[in-house]
Amino acid sequence: MSFFKGLFGKSTPIVEDKAFTIDFEDALKRYIGVTDGDVEYEFKDQKGNVIPPSHAFEGAYNQWKGIQSAWDKRGVIFAALDSIYFHRIPKAQVIERFVIDRYPEKALQFVAANLNEADYSDPEILASLAKCHFILLNFEESIALAQKALEQDRDNKKAKIALADSFHLTGQHEEAHQIYQQLLENSLRNEWKSDEINVLQLVDFKNDIINSSVYAVAILSVPEADETIWNSVAEEFYYCPYFRSQHAFWYIRSGESLKGVVKLLATAEEFPWYRDAVVNARSSILQFREQMQSDDLWEDKLQYLTEIMQKNNWN
Repeated sequence: MSFFKGLFGKSTPIVEDKAFTIDFEDALKRYIGVTDGDVEYEFKDQKGNVIPPSHAFEGAYNQWKGIQSAWDKRGVIFAALDSIYFHRIPKAQVIERFVIDRYPEKALQFVAANLNEADYSDPEILASLAKCHFILLNFEESIALAQKALEQDRDNKKAKIALADSFHLTGQHEEAHQIYQQLLENSLRNEWKSDEINVLQLVDFKNDIINSSVYAVAILSVPEADETIWNSVAEEFYYCPYFRSQHAFWYIRSGESLKGVVKLLATAEEFPWYRDAVVNARSSILQFREQMQSDDLWEDKLQYLTEIMQKNNWN
């Protein structure tokens, strides 16, 4: 699959940053929605010489060098890809691109401006929309969209995952479990043995087994799951406020309350519509104040969270 031909770069010494190439290729696959195999790409400078991604996207590369987090690095690469290929990927993938870059509201704005009546019969678009509404906590809408997608394509994995995730978070655990079990049985490849596969391999995008934040939380809710495992999976689901809140709660249960409240605050600031993060972050700050006998700890954060709760009438 060749998406990139003839992109001009600067005439500078060609030295590849292999770490950037690895991140670029991972982001590229997610951007265009490809899991299996390699994606072919080729960039050339003005003299026709093939150049690596770090030269083809020099601005993004310079930003990338100053970023620590995997998700923010991915976002920089997504933005660089947008500048050339945003209007060349399918609508379903544009929705996915926004969702996994932590902009589900932008996905809905794109939908409102660009989808036509026929698009609402496209199972891929319906599945991507179901995932978007799941992230936004619109579970009933997510269920309806996923079921409609499965009427058009009964094997659509993204729709099945969105349906199972929404079922699980609306208390329909048995229905969710049946879907997860079916996906697990149908997706494990010949090279995998179920007793040898680790958590990240099971849920990450690349292996295309069960790329579900809800399923990930479920299998991480065992005594054996440690901070290293949680953090490795967190890189996969940083766009999901449910996963991020559950990660924070795990820290709090594990006696790492400060790490937990910091994660809740970050989640609340990035997703202010996510009630669990906002309410629990505020409660945690108040508990810290009481324990430390401090009336001004995180005052600006507390005010921010209080205003959100008052605006939404959250108790």
